[in-house]
Amino acid sequence: MRVTHCDRRASVFVVEELEPFEGWSQGSFRVRLSNGTCDCGLFQSLHYLCCHALAGCAAASIEWAPYVHPVYR
Repeated sequence: MRVTHCDRRASVFVVEELEPFEGWSQGSFRVRLSNGTCDCGLFQSLHYLCCHALAGCAAASIEWAPYVHPVYR
């Protein structure tokens, strides 16, 4: 994965999958940490960071733990 856009202040990232998974029509996903959403749909449905959100956090040196839903803590 590669982060192609990183707005650390707004906590918005665009993550491109270098080898998209089978069944995914997109190769690029927008992550909005403050909203708990990702274009892949997993972040908002599972209330747990998807791989795209984790990649964005790593690229921006943002601690990911605060974005995990309390039920998983």
